[in-house]
Amino acid sequence: MINQQHIYSKLLSTVNAIQKILISCTLLLITACTNHQTPIDNIQITQQGQNIENRPAMHDVCKGFHINDSQVHDFFNNAKMIEQGALNEHYKKLPCFASGTVSLNGEHYQWIIRAGGIGEFFNKTNQFTKICGIKCCDKVQGVC
Repeated sequence: MINQQHIYSKLLSTVNAIQKILISCTLLLITACTNHQTPIDNIQITQQGQNIENRPAMHDVCKGFHINDSQVHDFFNNAKMIEQGALNEHYKKLPCFASGTVSLNGEHYQWIIRAGGIGEFFNKTNQFTKICGIKCCDKVQGVC
């Protein structure tokens, strides 16, 4: 009888340990899969409907490219970060853009979002580019 109680006790202890491991793994997976978004605030739009200087014929077309704070926020959170150099510099020829400033994690950045769904964020020490793909463009109407 003592042997059976000892075996049962060991079995119960093992089951409890396995349950704890499964719970820990589940919590880890949930945390890892959670979409961690960078805090973005103080969105300021300083220019709307602008066009690049070497494309003056686009002036009237670009006048209609206007975005609001919500679109900047949604663009930032839905567009994908791309490696510097992964996208050639031709995207800078997209003529229509809006620009402004924003705080990301409390750090001040300037931004330019082009009508083709490409955004550049930069300050004195850091710069990165985000691109809005099909799913992003569906969520952020008016940017692509």
